[in-house]
Amino acid sequence: MISWKNLPLVAMAWPCLAVLGLSGCPSTDKEEVTGSEVAVSAVSGAMNNTESEAALGLELVPRQQRGLGERIWDHITPIRPAFAASWTCAGATLSPPYSGPAADPYTYTPVSCSVTWGNGKTASAIWSGAFTLAYGASCDARAPFMDNQAANCSLTRTTSASGNTRTLTGPMGNNYAITHNTNGAGTGWDATVSPAPGNDGVVLTCGASGCNASRTLVIHGSHLTGTVDSVRLWDHTVSTNAGGITVTGSGIGRVVSGTVYVQHNLAHVTSATTFDNVAYGNIACCYPSSGRVTTTFSAGPDKSKTETLSFTALCGEATLTRANGSTEVITLDQCL
Repeated sequence: MISWKNLPLVAMAWPCLAVLGLSGCPSTDKEEVTGSEVAVSAVSGAMNNTESEAALGLELVPRQQRGLGERIWDHITPIRPAFAASWTCAGATLSPPYSGPAADPYTYTPVSCSVTWGNGKTASAIWSGAFTLAYGASCDARAPFMDNQAANCSLTRTTSASGNTRTLTGPMGNNYAITHNTNGAGTGWDATVSPAPGNDGVVLTCGASGCNASRTLVIHGSHLTGTVDSVRLWDHTVSTNAGGITVTGSGIGRVVSGTVYVQHNLAHVTSATTFDNVAYGNIACCYPSSGRVTTTFSAGPDKSKTETLSFTALCGEATLTRANGSTEVITLDQCL
């Protein structure tokens, strides 16, 4: 196994970990995770896994908006910024060592981390398993990073039949688990979504001038679920059409355009999220840094209405304008 120790991956496992369960994590309302958030999380995760050394950004503990509940929590939380902390991380490995498509399939293990504060409290973000990577025949054997690959090279990322789960355990012992399963066939509630989600994984394919100039990203069918203390609170099926979405540029100059379909399987809502020149310009962040997405609902109580999510340069922070016209600042917390 080789360790990608030179990659800025260590903090990718730490969304909402600092005060897990009350501050910065998704609400226990299953509809709090919107179609826009899910689409962005799925695309961002696909772009920031093995795409390039520069693109694999830190998923920092998000900056939080300070409401009344959080100010009260500040008075009772056992964790204080002044406490010393000891971190232990493992993962970010590729096995076998990369030597091109001849060695397919590869196993990529994401980084898992735990932290112990000076007051004895602990927290962790642990992946249950690995992703499988398969490189196409047009890929070379120089490096696993897609930014360096030539025309028509493709990379397919898949999970096992049970998916790959990242479990975040907070200092009070509560758990927030997110499972990404690329076996999406039959998981969606809406049979009208076309093409129907399948089990062919997430595929990144370099354009005619190589990946450094452009590429396409096709999500054949990803089943994303979230649970808090073993209670399933959200369940989404994410897919694109056969053409996928287009990514131009590389590293911190990547710009995304295209449409992602999200089925909200608990609430029976279907939406289409369109990326409008969404830019990824922060090397230390896996989320977009500018642009916006517009989500149109085709089924559910907001049918034919839209919501928008506009991104800022502050990592993970965006402004959501809901279908009813209300506006709020939210903190994105997953790159899936």
